[in-house]
Amino acid sequence: MEYGVVLVALGLLFGGCKTIKDLPKSDFQFFIEQKSNRDDLFWSSTAILPISQLNINICSQPILLANDVESVSIAQSNFGKCLIFQLTQRSAIEFYKLSVDGLGRKIVFVFNGKALGLSMPICNATLDGTFAIFPETEDLEPLVKDINDTILKLKKLKET
Repeated sequence: MEYGVVLVALGLLFGGCKTIKDLPKSDFQFFIEQKSNRDDLFWSSTAILPISQLNINICSQPILLANDVESVSIAQSNFGKCLIFQLTQRSAIEFYKLSVDGLGRKIVFVFNGKALGLSMPICNATLDGTFAIFPETEDLEPLVKDINDTILKLKKLKET
């Protein structure tokens, strides 16, 4: 189980105001591909995609968390089906700054602790707070439902 979900669960357990059904059952994060600089490898880890078995060195700290996402939907692109993530307004600003520095690097989508997909290399600064992830799974509808359910539950927890 991811640390973020554990912390939320512990907070609610000791707060005594929520039930288990109010907690998100999933967690997801986004990591950026590590620069090729050898000095940076100390701060990286490796993500392995499930179908292609592609190994990607990623920074050890996530660039975005589940609560940074407003919604996700399925879209068709020239490269196949993808997930379009819409960031919150605050996170869109931070993502813009990251996209300026991250040109040429990919974003890795980690779902419940496992690398599940990645973006195309960042080719320009993203102003609208959206980006596409190409997941390595056939079952996109349940995945999107699970992600949006997690987002909704996190919003409700934040409001209380």
